[in-house]
Amino acid sequence: MSKEKNALQKGYTPIQYVHIAVTLLLMFGFGYLPPFSSLTPVGMKLLGAFLGVIYGYSTCEVIWPSLFAFIAFGLSGYPASMDAGIASMMGGSIVFQIITQYFTAGAIVIYGFGKWFVRWSLSQKIFKGKPLFYTWCFMFIFMWSGIVISQISMALLLYAIWGDIADSCGYEKDSTFRYYGFGGILLSLMMGGAMIPYKSWMLGLANTWKEVTGGNINLGFMFLVTGICGTIIITAYVFLGAKLFNVDFSTMEAFDVEKLGEESKHLRPRAKRIIVVYLITMLLAIFAGTFLTNPLSKFLNGTLTLGGLYCLCSAILMVIPSGEGDGKPAIVFNDIKHSDAAVSWPVIMMCAVTIPMATALTNEATGVLPWLTGIFAPIFEGKSPIFILVFTIVVMLILTNVGSNIAFGGAMIPVISPFVIASGMNPVLADAALIWVANMGLILPGSSAPSSIFHGRSEIPDVKLRNKAVIFAALLIMVVTIVVFTVFQLFMG
Repeated sequence: MSKEKNALQKGYTPIQYVHIAVTLLLMFGFGYLPPFSSLTPVGMKLLGAFLGVIYGYSTCEVIWPSLFAFIAFGLSGYPASMDAGIASMMGGSIVFQIITQYFTAGAIVIYGFGKWFVRWSLSQKIFKGKPLFYTWCFMFIFMWSGIVISQISMALLLYAIWGDIADSCGYEKDSTFRYYGFGGILLSLMMGGAMIPYKSWMLGLANTWKEVTGGNINLGFMFLVTGICGTIIITAYVFLGAKLFNVDFSTMEAFDVEKLGEESKHLRPRAKRIIVVYLITMLLAIFAGTFLTNPLSKFLNGTLTLGGLYCLCSAILMVIPSGEGDGKPAIVFNDIKHSDAAVSWPVIMMCAVTIPMATALTNEATGVLPWLTGIFAPIFEGKSPIFILVFTIVVMLILTNVGSNIAFGGAMIPVISPFVIASGMNPVLADAALIWVANMGLILPGSSAPSSIFHGRSEIPDVKLRNKAVIFAALLIMVVTIVVFTVFQLFMG
């Protein structure tokens, strides 16, 4: 049961009132402390609001800290007014994109895809009596899909499917099986999306590195190194994570797919239509993100945008016939509006609040980036290539989990690139490490959009177990990335 429901039934405990007080003091009091280093008064207020909302999410719940965060952000002085602050949060393109993707991804599961997928996949002979191998294949295969498919749309679908697997096999609502699986999905999609910087902000980081160092990043080489890292990390997560979370796979192993009923043997016509339209939408998004110069891609990227594309997808599915002879469209809004599988307000509110705040923190008006630059630049002076490589990985992993990966990644390039060149280190390797790790924002809700979605899922309300999954994943990323990139550095010289 969620903390919100417990609070309604039993009332707040004294410690919960303490957490509420700390949350509000951070949001509205921290900004009045004297600014330190290069931080400005605006930076102090934004930092306090960000720390407060993260503390509230971690100790209380999602909705009311989000509402207070709207106020704190609007009063910080960074947006021009309260209206501007609210518009930048609730009116953000990512928030709109998530809402429209929820309609479609949630409907796919509501109309039976999840149970059909569970029955079909668990019935394959290769997985009979091998639940751990099944889990590894599930996460390994979808890791590679993250290279081309939107992490947000795929995450929403896979979380719903994993929830169906847990429900169908009879796992309890508070089972560690759910936290372990959701954490693995977040990790696998995040790694897949970071393997090749051929689109979006990662391409921007690669271009920034080229401008600063004069050298192009080798996409094939980066794919080789990150592919090795991803394979090792997801394998370690699946097998070591199963022990860490003490997952009881005997429940899945003993599950009889016949318990899912006759309706799970075949996909419903409306589910097929939803999947077809959804896949066409994702293929268009992939095409537009890969081939950038043609008229269609320019229209999709610059005019319609991804948010508009997924909005069009949902609208079409609410118009075309279901194919089931019931006179209804493929998606009936009343079927999904009350389902958490279709629309999760905690996820929407968390994304609306944390992403703009994390981005705002790295704006020049806050003074955060000069402060960080002043801290890190002296550390690199006169150090060996291995030290610079390891330190870059560790620091980038920390920074991307407390703020905007785009801003911090861009800020770190001019800081470390001169020392990379001076040390004789291969600049392609350093760039690959920085961009790969910059994408791994998964510990705090504001680290990335996929992280916000993960932490906002109602199926995994226990903050400690959620943090256990993402911290374990982050440690695996750090250790494996350091080892693999160091080996390549030793061989390449």
